[in-house]
Amino acid sequence: MVSFVYDIINWEEKQLIKKFKDENLKINLIDAKNNELNLTGKNNIDNIAFIRCLSHKRSLYYSYVLESQNINAINSYNIFNTTGNKVFTSAYLHKNKIPTPETYVSFSKDNAIETSNKIGYPVVFKPVSGSWGRMVSLIKDNNFAETIFSMNDMINDKIYYLQKYNERPPRDIRAIIVNHEISAIIYRYSYKSWKTNLYLGGKVEKANLDDNDKELLIKTGELFDPGIIGIDAMESDNGLLIHEVNSRVEFRGASKIYGNKIIEDIANFFKDLLKN
Repeated sequence: MVSFVYDIINWEEKQLIKKFKDENLKINLIDAKNNELNLTGKNNIDNIAFIRCLSHKRSLYYSYVLESQNINAINSYNIFNTTGNKVFTSAYLHKNKIPTPETYVSFSKDNAIETSNKIGYPVVFKPVSGSWGRMVSLIKDNNFAETIFSMNDMINDKIYYLQKYNERPPRDIRAIIVNHEISAIIYRYSYKSWKTNLYLGGKVEKANLDDNDKELLIKTGELFDPGIIGIDAMESDNGLLIHEVNSRVEFRGASKIYGNKIIEDIANFFKDLLKN
């Protein structure tokens, strides 16, 4: 049996639960909001836990505690911990020689402005954690930087994740990786914005990449434990740059292109886990 840990049931969770039931994969549904974790004793959770919490902190805590009790958490604590923090992700990609945008982290507003001048405008500012493109800003000058960084001070810790802006087509690439294999690859096109997040109204199209680009995506996926992740890449004059990895990947947009393939790949992954 698989313990399916969630906090909100979105489209992906509905489809996964339905598919698991259709395939006669027994699941134990656990609402993380209403179930405490016993840190010093046994929890009512099976040997395999599929963690699909929208909250990064819930995913982080659940995966760590369950793994400490010898439960196989998908995704693992290491995946949630590394990919849930953009500073960790960029450093980890660079350490493993994965091409990624030139990126800095500053720890004061004044230094962040100095760093932005050193990088050269425009500069991309992102919160260290978060999704759906929230507060991601294309900063074009010092005045804009002052405004964005002041807002960041009010909401987040004084941490400024700054990335060199790369000229690219009005799209990026999202690869969905299941158990170290590519399940789907799509182009995500921007809509009334330079951001390509589908949450913001972007459109999708099947991506046709050459073998070298696919190999890079697989190599990136293999840096992490077996699981279900999204890898975001952008095209540049020097080839693909991997700029983000997602531990709770959404695939509704990709499913418009690939149909049930992604859900079937995930179900098959769990079938194999249960057999072994």
